[in-house]
Amino acid sequence: MNYKRIMVFGAHPDDEQAMAATMAKMAALGVEVTVAIMTDGCEGYPRPEMKGAIVEMRRHEQVECDKVLGIARRINFDRPDLALVNDKQTLLEVVAAIRQVRPEAIFTHGPEEWHRDHANTHALTIEAAWHAGEPVVAEFGEPWSTPHLWYYKGIGGRRPDVLHDVTGYAHFRPLSRATQESQHTLFGKNKEQWLAEAEALRQANPPAQDQFWLSGRTALRDLPDLV
Repeated sequence: MNYKRIMVFGAHPDDEQAMAATMAKMAALGVEVTVAIMTDGCEGYPRPEMKGAIVEMRRHEQVECDKVLGIARRINFDRPDLALVNDKQTLLEVVAAIRQVRPEAIFTHGPEEWHRDHANTHALTIEAAWHAGEPVVAEFGEPWSTPHLWYYKGIGGRRPDVLHDVTGYAHFRPLSRATQESQHTLFGKNKEQWLAEAEALRQANPPAQDQFWLSGRTALRDLPDLV
């Protein structure tokens, strides 16, 4: 993956951490990693008293995650949780973001998702990637056709198309999870446990892979190399 710029879409803050090891590896190799989050996380509070503060908490957690993974830029579309829809305004905002970033690869949710925000993130990013390359809505910048579209989750039982070697970077996923303190009830581990898991992985340095699925809208230009 000799990319210079990638764009990772997530429905909610922390969804992108499914490919945390790949993002950390690419950032370390000089790739400009942009994360785009569709919702504001407003319903992700495990205790009633957190309701008024959860959006700001999750925004802070994103900043801490970016520091850990080396993410260069984060775009927040700030739709409310459970209210993301594939409407014209949101579609145009995603088109504009893609044209601004001009990624060589987009990573997003796959088509088999139960959560409505995940399903609409898939629909929006796939459609916006197409529109961004067309000679339309010129006020949002020059057209940009993203060469590769990948899914990093939401595929069901289909075997992955790529097993990307992230040996030496596996510990970045629990490190990123450790930053998401508002979600630790959902994750079932606290910060200390995530950090301990990260340290154990760092020291053991086992072989590790991230899984990716090629979107049907991507056509490879040649047979891939064997490795």
